Amino acid sequence: MKQFKGFITVIVSAILFGLMPTFAKYSYSEGVNVISLLFYRYLFAFSLIGLYVFIKRINLKITAKQFLSIGLASVVGTVFTTYSLFISYEYISTGLASSLHFVYPVITCILACIVYKEKMTQVKFLALLLSVLGIGLLSITSSVDINYTGIFWALISGLFYAIYIITIANDNLKKINPYSLLFYVFLITTLLFLLIGGSTNQLNFSISSSAIFYICNLGLLATFVAVLLFFEGMKEIGPSNASILSTFEPLTGVLMGLCLFNEDFSIKMMIGSILVLASVCMIGKEKTLTRKFFSKKR
Repeated sequence: MKQFKGFITVIVSAILFGLMPTFAKYSYSEGVNVISLLFYRYLFAFSLIGLYVFIKRINLKITAKQFLSIGLASVVGTVFTTYSLFISYEYISTGLASSLHFVYPVITCILACIVYKEKMTQVKFLALLLSVLGIGLLSITSSVDINYTGIFWALISGLFYAIYIITIANDNLKKINPYSLLFYVFLITTLLFLLIGGSTNQLNFSISSSAIFYICNLGLLATFVAVLLFFEGMKEIGPSNASILSTFEPLTGVLMGLCLFNEDFSIKMMIGSILVLASVCMIGKEKTLTRKFFSKKR
């Protein structure tokens, strides 16, 4: 029963994460720019995680070295990753952006081989080939207009997220409670977007009630609740199974794009998405550092 509950919990978490591009698109339509959207998203999510750790009385004590590591992970994993991913939503469909971003497990695998000297197995190599072929099919198609700026930003977001995973996989951070880690990641990210927005005059303090609704749902459902459910589900089914079930995230992005934004989705793009997700599942089967850490959520 616990296993079944864990599977359902992680699937719901992935679906909620898959709603990110939908809330982002609707926010953009209300005139909210990327920096403002991300600042308000993480401000709201930080408020919720702060309330959660207070109620649960979770220990937030960390060392200075751990704080620096978290700071680096926050810059790469949330600021750079989410900024580049949300930029891509302005140029390409949500389904295409979500599918391209999900190459991060394969990139993580490559980086793990370089940084942690992990062995490049036949399974990893095949997963890499499938991923490259899938990206090719997603990017080179005549059925829809492809914006290569959007493709670039979506792929860069996957690269940044892979670097984040490698960064956060160090032994110094493994001892920290995951909710304490999220508390500091959300805090640092909020402050960084406040600094960026304030210094570039990109913070929009005059937003519509509809935009507030979308931003609150982005911070609540697609960030706080999604992360919470993922951690709870992972306790029951383990990181490998949770990672594989996370492939529901880009599938949700594709379906929402088709249903809400009438986005085109060709046979080539469908096959490309399947190949990318297949490569993710193959990596998830590997009993390596990648298996343990590529499931950590943004």
